[in-house]
Amino acid sequence: MRLNDVLLVPWRSTHRPLRWLSLAIVTACMLGAIAVGHFMPGPRWWLGSTIAYCFGVAYAWAFWLCTALLLAIDARKLRLPGMQRAATCSVLLYGLLMLALPVFVLGALGANAPVVALLVALAMAGSLAFVLLPRWCAMVMGFLPALSVGLRYAAHLPPWSDPRWPAWGTLALIVLLVANVLRWRHLLRSDTDNELGFGSAIVTQFRRQGAMGNWNGLQQLDSGQLIRQRPDWMQPRANLRRTGPQSPMHTLRVALGGWYLPKTLTGHLRALAPILLPILLAIPVMAIMHAGEHRDHTAHIAMISAGLGLLGWLSLFGGLMLATMTTLLVRQRWQRTNAELPLLALLPGLGDAQGMRRDLLRSIFAIPFALQAVLLIVMLIAALAMHLKGLAVLLVALPQLAAAGAMVAQVLCALGGRKLPSWGEWLVHVPFVLLFFLSTFIPMATLGRHPWRGATLVEPWLLAAWVALALVVAWLGRRGWRGLLARPHPFLAD
Repeated sequence: MRLNDVLLVPWRSTHRPLRWLSLAIVTACMLGAIAVGHFMPGPRWWLGSTIAYCFGVAYAWAFWLCTALLLAIDARKLRLPGMQRAATCSVLLYGLLMLALPVFVLGALGANAPVVALLVALAMAGSLAFVLLPRWCAMVMGFLPALSVGLRYAAHLPPWSDPRWPAWGTLALIVLLVANVLRWRHLLRSDTDNELGFGSAIVTQFRRQGAMGNWNGLQQLDSGQLIRQRPDWMQPRANLRRTGPQSPMHTLRVALGGWYLPKTLTGHLRALAPILLPILLAIPVMAIMHAGEHRDHTAHIAMISAGLGLLGWLSLFGGLMLATMTTLLVRQRWQRTNAELPLLALLPGLGDAQGMRRDLLRSIFAIPFALQAVLLIVMLIAALAMHLKGLAVLLVALPQLAAAGAMVAQVLCALGGRKLPSWGEWLVHVPFVLLFFLSTFIPMATLGRHPWRGATLVEPWLLAAWVALALVVAWLGRRGWRGLLARPHPFLAD
């Protein structure tokens, strides 16, 4: 086993676009750490640099370096022990390199080297545990940052500046390392192929999704595979009463499948179960968080604040997930070469090409637009109840509107066969995600007892960036619409 083979494992176990994207994100976080250390005043400048570096480390281990496990699993099944050892050694080697770099650099500049090492190690172990542990554990881990705010007061957890914190951090690191080792061995020797159950690991999805193939995920899983991966209690219960030529939109929803499929009341409740579970977990978590922040107030006020915050977050990110699900489903149908899609053009009662386009677009966009409108109204109510004013309210609403516009543009590009290459889509999606999070967190920074005064200077620039992105999305939508009009009928696979 050569050192060169060990170093090349992350480059061989991931698809080319993800390699360069991961390298770009890690490099950006390292440059951000340098910038924070240079411009941040005070003796604890190194803490900001370490946190910025930890964001890049967490991404690398959650979406890039963890794919070495998939290579090790394949090597074990193929009886290639040398490749399996190379994958394991690669994880250890990159872990040491990512840990040693900030410790030596920041330590030489006067930082607290043990605390830097502990923070970076926790970022690596925590993000690796997020993709290795069962999905329900990852769901719980997603609430830990919010839960820690309230537990800081309820359980008297020491802050980072407290001398007792390294002891707590070391204990948490040991637990994460033991869990990662045991889970790694279990996944390596397991023969199950379940990738979508609550007991599965997130890393197993990367074989068919972004880490090992196309970046946009479920396009490589067809409908039959998705259905077979679900447990029996999550199987859809379809409602086919109005299916036929008399109701083309209803019929096309059945043909599209997925979450478009008309369901019975029992089917809707079963489909909503995975969504309701995180909400039920989030309510007590946010209540504890707000109770910790407002411990001088009553529990009733804390619950009201938690409810408002939960409504806002669910509406905002629910709109993003809704747009993403719609885009992925349409792309999955129109990018798969088989006889299923052209046969839809033979359905009776669809009329000419213009009538087919109209009914198809109404079938695709009617439900998402209605749900987006409801989520936008709920989010605006929550924002006004949290006393956001002026430009901050507009900036909170813009991500929801932008998600709907991006959904329309991408669906039209898929239907018209005018999809951008992967590098072109990343040029659009990366600024979109960046603006999405900035427009979410910067207005929130104006709330509380110590609002950020610099938010008023940043908000106009964010608005200008949204306008520029809207022009790009409008160009994409027009490009896809013209491609759709040029087709003899919309049911043509790309």
